[in-house]
Amino acid sequence: MIYEINLKNDLNNDLSMRYLAEDLFDNLPSTNKIKMNFKDITFMSRAFAQEYVYQKENHDVEIIEENMDENVQKMFEVVYKFRK
Repeated sequence: MIYEINLKNDLNNDLSMRYLAEDLFDNLPSTNKIKMNFKDITFMSRAFAQEYVYQKENHDVEIIEENMDENVQKMFEVVYKFRK
């Protein structure tokens, strides 16, 4: 079963604080696959994106992202580029 998290409903449409990503991953349900729905997310800071990627890489759960705005995708691209 895939558990879905709607980030706008569960957090906010402005993902600007690093601790929000920490809290998101600290409170994941016990499952092996989660769908992160970025629908209507209008802003994501680099700090949030960095923490999100770090948490994603350090959890034993498959994360699937969907409905990402172009700006959100670009921010993830920047984070992944500088992690290498």
